[in-house]
Amino acid sequence: MRISILGPMEVEGDGGPIALGGLRLRALLALLALEAGHTVTSARLIDALWPDEPPANAPNALQTLVRRLRAALRPYDVVESRPGGYALAVAADDVDALRFRRLGADGLDLWRGAALTDLTAVPVLANVAAALEEQRLAAVEARAEERLEAGLPVDLTAEAAAHPLRERLRALAMRALAASGRQAEALELYERTRRTLAEELGVDPGPELRAAHLAVLSGDSPPRPPAPPKRPGIRAPRTSFVGRENELDRLVTLLGEAALVTLVGPGGAGKTRLATELALRLGDDRLWMVELASLSDPGDVEGVLLDALGLRDDRLGGHTAPTSGDPLAQVAAALAGRHALLVLDNCEHLVEAVAVVVERLLTACPDLRVLATGREPLNVSGEHLVPVPPLPQPPAGAGPEQARTYPSVRLLLDRATAARPAFTLDDANTAAVVELCRRLDGMPLAIELAAARLRTMTPRQLADRIGDRFTLLTGGSRTALPRQQTLRAVVEWSWDLLAPEERVLARRLGVFAGGATLETVEQVCGGAADVLGALVDKSLVQVSPDGRYRMLETIRAYALERLEEAGEAAAYRRRHAAQLLALAERAVPELRTAAQIGWIERLAAERDDFAAALRWALDERDTETALRLCAALNWYWWMCGYRQESAVWAGQVLDLAGDEPPPGLAGAYAACVFARGVDAFLELSHDRSALLALARRMDDLVELAEREGPVHPMLRLSGIVMTAVAGQDERAAELRDAYAAADDLWLASSALLIGPGRTEEGLERAVAGFRKLGDRWGLSEALLGLATLRAARGAPTAHLIAETWSLTSTWVSSDEAIGTLVRLAYLRATAGDLDGAKEDLAKARAHVDAGTSVPSRLFLGQAEAAHACRRGDLDRGVAIFRELFALLDDLPPIAQYEVSLRSAYGRALAQTGDLDAALDQHHRALDALGGDDPDRPLLSVVLAGYALLAQAGGDQERAAALFGAAAAVEPHDTSPETVAGEQAARSALGDDRFTACFTRGATMPAAQARALAREPGVGPGAGPGPHRTRLA
Repeated sequence: MRISILGPMEVEGDGGPIALGGLRLRALLALLALEAGHTVTSARLIDALWPDEPPANAPNALQTLVRRLRAALRPYDVVESRPGGYALAVAADDVDALRFRRLGADGLDLWRGAALTDLTAVPVLANVAAALEEQRLAAVEARAEERLEAGLPVDLTAEAAAHPLRERLRALAMRALAASGRQAEALELYERTRRTLAEELGVDPGPELRAAHLAVLSGDSPPRPPAPPKRPGIRAPRTSFVGRENELDRLVTLLGEAALVTLVGPGGAGKTRLATELALRLGDDRLWMVELASLSDPGDVEGVLLDALGLRDDRLGGHTAPTSGDPLAQVAAALAGRHALLVLDNCEHLVEAVAVVVERLLTACPDLRVLATGREPLNVSGEHLVPVPPLPQPPAGAGPEQARTYPSVRLLLDRATAARPAFTLDDANTAAVVELCRRLDGMPLAIELAAARLRTMTPRQLADRIGDRFTLLTGGSRTALPRQQTLRAVVEWSWDLLAPEERVLARRLGVFAGGATLETVEQVCGGAADVLGALVDKSLVQVSPDGRYRMLETIRAYALERLEEAGEAAAYRRRHAAQLLALAERAVPELRTAAQIGWIERLAAERDDFAAALRWALDERDTETALRLCAALNWYWWMCGYRQESAVWAGQVLDLAGDEPPPGLAGAYAACVFARGVDAFLELSHDRSALLALARRMDDLVELAEREGPVHPMLRLSGIVMTAVAGQDERAAELRDAYAAADDLWLASSALLIGPGRTEEGLERAVAGFRKLGDRWGLSEALLGLATLRAARGAPTAHLIAETWSLTSTWVSSDEAIGTLVRLAYLRATAGDLDGAKEDLAKARAHVDAGTSVPSRLFLGQAEAAHACRRGDLDRGVAIFRELFALLDDLPPIAQYEVSLRSAYGRALAQTGDLDAALDQHHRALDALGGDDPDRPLLSVVLAGYALLAQAGGDQERAAALFGAAAAVEPHDTSPETVAGEQAARSALGDDRFTACFTRGATMPAAQARALAREPGVGPGAGPGPHRTRLA
């Protein structure tokens, strides 16, 4: 099969032309054909084929397009799926553009018109077409020069007319006209060109055009222009090119527009490799690559240029060199009038000298393009910077398929399999591979050094030891420059190029684990903005669009070593912790105001640094800093749903502080006790005495804290929850009512959210209070609570649900987002909006990541299973429930998890008709609850589940009694199934009989209700009469 794109696209097989319909289908083939035999990533194809707005599911859309292309090309099975993308399995010579690139001037006959003429509506292909046209013109010029030297006729009239600004082409056209005796036309062509250059570009003709003009005027045979400098062969890398395809495409385009492009990035980012791949892609005789890495004297730059261009002799292509003795003048004369590209690699240690050279060459040679690589800009006028960032890294928790799509992982796999052919990515090692790529910041050189270590270590062994990266990662290529053979040498090379004041600031920046703003850097490190800017320019520090400065982890590790050596580590870690403590404490009151979102975002940006400061305070046994910082952060962690993180830190801080709060720190101590108590809440819920003891402990601490100063209102509210769960409903109600009447609007509104006996009126007051404060977190909780109560009585809730969803923020943890979305889905399902509930559950599932807790996974899974059952897909619902039991092994032995799952699973089994299995699940759930002090909401759910089973077995009277027993427990089950079951029992029994049975169950002692649930009459085949059990 042959593919022609040097003109309108044509595809031809052995049987003749192959028709391809549709712009996007032909564009896909063109994109694959241009890199025949090589993988084109899915991301590149999607970006090229849908440049403005990719479809909602772009990978699926691409797969569909590939299937259409395969069908159109049958019987040629040439479109192959590759890891991360696709490839066209044809020889390069079967694509006319690739064959032309190989043949050069000898391939001009392959052209049938403008390249890709029917596909330039695709921006990427328009750029390719422009590059191919440039290569065609260069080939036309080369062939014309060969024919003129051989005394053969040449006609460039049409080409010269089509390209009025191309000086070399027009100079050759003048020579051809003069050689054929048409001097007047040659002079006229010169005059037209001179005017066009002046009018459109504001420049005079270049040396080659002027030389041709003088030769025509004198009547002499026009001199041959200086021969192009010799182009030494570019060393093709022996390893594959991974992960920079988009940058390569961008470079090709940018070099068609800008005279100077500089690739900037930290050492080991892959700048040299990217420049080399560009040279290999262009692959013509107008490109020279000059390697500067081995130079140490700035004065040697000009000499190396002469060597690289083959100009060391005093002759230029057999013609006399300028007598000025100026090496740059020699280089400029050789490049003048040529559309050439000069690649200057590794400029960072010679940046001033290189800048002078580039400035002079670009001034003397308007058609010259320069691509420089280095760790800082040249700062030459007109310079376009192209940052070379680390390779993208997969998220923590990515599976093998997802991880394999990330360039950093693909690079590690490529190099690892070269070092150890049997190496593969699988479920067992993916987590370690992902960790390696993330810990190494996606830096190509570091990843290649790590891959070499996989010859003798497993990924997990290496990941566990990567903290000692400078010792481990030393196995670079023996033929590489010494500074590229070890990770330490790469960083030291950049460090040694810094000025003294830059090194001072750089080492102090190592205390920031997640970066910092300019103001924070000034406060903690004392660094000036211009010095920080210099570190950014030299690629030691990165700056994000929102103005945060950070170091890559490898550079930061080196900076911390230098900080220790300077004896400054203790002082600057203390300053770092003090600054973060001040920020966290300043945020606490703001988190209860309309400024809440801004402060949460500000604190979120510092999460890594808060962790580093807390770890330092604990290691240094700085009790005051640890207590105050943990206490201040507790409220941020609480709002965002990071409660497990809060509890872990609080536990460590309390272990440091001891059994009693230090003087003046009772409030901070109480906040840590609160955080640890919330985490242990489920475990304590069966132990009333332990809960009461914790409540009394909190009361004592809050009382002590109030004597020292103001306390956070959440500490007061904790007493309501603890006393209520401990069964002291009256005491809990008294506390709630007292706080609801407080002058503090936040405390009053929050009190109305919790405790027994919540009312719609109270929740409406809470909504109004939080709305007035501007507290989005409190408002969303109040709206959810209000919607739940209204849904239980069948009132409309759509507007409440909509507003709650609008308040759900991106800054919350995955656990918090899942919890909110599952609650919203439940409310929608209760209102009959099953499609809306499905969408909420899908959004919740999308939030599941490596940081999602097992309880949240269980909560979401149960909601998905219950939803499937509500939609009538019982088989799927039951299957999901069964799979969820495996999660119980990963949870602490807390009864609520098992009870919740078994009762929900039992209800699903009842819907399938398997009442025996359903009854067994309810018995197990009731056993797990225990008898002394069961979880009351779950007891209501289990009793209502027994009622539904009795009803399914035909015993409506027993069902009504059990519904009554379930309703007597507060808070009681108001699920749609229970509400529907009660209505069905009332219809079957009539109002009087239903009310009698329901009241009998509601007034039963708890032990009698549990005994009624377990009686053999509950379930299939029970009892003789139409309503079975007779309850007097």
